Amino acid sequence: MIDCSRPCRFVGLVLGAALLVLSACGDDDDSGSGNEIQQGLEIEIGDGTVRGHVDGGSRRFLGIPFAAPPVGDLRWSPPQAVEPWEGVLVADEMSPPCAQLDALTTPASDVEDCLYLNVWSPDPAPERPLPVMFWIHGGGNTSGSSADQVPLGVGGLFYDGRSLAETRDVVVVTINYRLNVFGFFTHPDLADEDPDQPYAANQALLDQRKALQWVRDNIIAFGGDPDNVTIFGESAGSFNVCFQMVAPPSRGLFHRGISQSGGCTYRVDSLEQGQQDTDDLLVAVGCDGAADQLACLREVPVDELLANSGGFEPIVDGAFLPDQPRTLYDNGEFARVPYILGSNSDEGTLFALGIPPIETEEQFMAALEARYGDRADDIAAVYPVDDFDSPNDALIRVNGDSSLVCGTYDTARRAATNGADVFLYNFSRPVLVEVLPQLGATHGAEIAFVFGSAEGEASPEDATLSMSMQGYWSRFADTGDPNGEGALAWPQYDDASDQRINFDAENSLLSGFRREQCEVWWDIADDDFE
Repeated sequence: MIDCSRPCRFVGLVLGAALLVLSACGDDDDSGSGNEIQQGLEIEIGDGTVRGHVDGGSRRFLGIPFAAPPVGDLRWSPPQAVEPWEGVLVADEMSPPCAQLDALTTPASDVEDCLYLNVWSPDPAPERPLPVMFWIHGGGNTSGSSADQVPLGVGGLFYDGRSLAETRDVVVVTINYRLNVFGFFTHPDLADEDPDQPYAANQALLDQRKALQWVRDNIIAFGGDPDNVTIFGESAGSFNVCFQMVAPPSRGLFHRGISQSGGCTYRVDSLEQGQQDTDDLLVAVGCDGAADQLACLREVPVDELLANSGGFEPIVDGAFLPDQPRTLYDNGEFARVPYILGSNSDEGTLFALGIPPIETEEQFMAALEARYGDRADDIAAVYPVDDFDSPNDALIRVNGDSSLVCGTYDTARRAATNGADVFLYNFSRPVLVEVLPQLGATHGAEIAFVFGSAEGEASPEDATLSMSMQGYWSRFADTGDPNGEGALAWPQYDDASDQRINFDAENSLLSGFRREQCEVWWDIADDDFE
């Protein structure tokens, strides 16, 4: 299960490991190939020509580099410019996943040359620039890729942009970004390597920004509007959207945000905490006594670094993330763009697969006391075992609510209170009911509905829900308001009325959803800031 001994710690959200802007720092090159939509399958961009292929009613361009390979001396550096190529880049295959251990949706990888993106655009090319939907994959920031397959034996491309592009008049972009020790490594010498980009950490977030800059410079050629970009993501991707919202260097590169199961207003690790992870790694691989520690670490093989990395995380580095995200939201120091946030009714069930269940109320209380000490009674009071089918179900709900449901909720109320137009949702449609009925509406269950892969052999109810969610998401990407087309009115969130839409076989509205439980978790999170 999620390690809830620190409910505010980002590493608790490791999906894969559990199972499964205008730059302010000198990287603002306007190197696009022009301001016209290009027809056909050969597209000229700033770095060269790419050739895609037709995929149903869309054109698909796979494996386009958006940054130089971060290898050798560029390991842990901010992403650098692509070396332009001659001839035609045949963009018909996704790049390998970034270096990571084996996970539910992604095989193990030792590849560092992984900074590539994929584009889906309607076929034929649109006559006007379309909204851009820019997807950041999940996986706890330690695993995952744009090429992930739907897990648990279902199969198929998880983040397939075809359905959205061909039915919703949007351009879809999916990306890879560095992970774990390669994506969130900190060392004081890093900031001295490039005076134009004095960053000492958060390489993954810089990769995402670099890909957004690529979109700004090139997406018009594919039919996308660089002035109407929505960043969206799930789990770690949801957190990363939340981080991009408060990162000054990313300001202006996107115009809407969607966070699916993850907020970032609980405490984030400090630079000092990140340095402790680095110090532990230096000792583990024998580089602690090196005269040039970075040079030593850059010689260490990928598999050895991964084997000795406990899970590096985003940190408040004072540069890309200048302060705790909670503080930045509360001070109104974030991109106050329209923002959809939400979570799923049964977030914790995925992380309970394969874990021996507890069986008694005494075990439930013991688990709470082990993780939360003297707050155990407060938690038990809002999760009475008698309200659940079993003590284990109560504990699973605790695990899902503590960080995912209530953490996302917390970010939503802070963003809404401080100037953003916020739309909050809950997803409650059970998935895989014939195979794993205990999952319910689990973590990540909404992804297939958003991308449209819930159609095909899905039930009529699931297909209808998928079309409904795609409609809300694409209207939001177009105008900043998800409403229209006769759909159930989705009210803008405010803390007083506390309403959200509930996605199920029949959509509805909820008021004060799990408010009593979340207020306990918010109070515990407050303790982390005292």
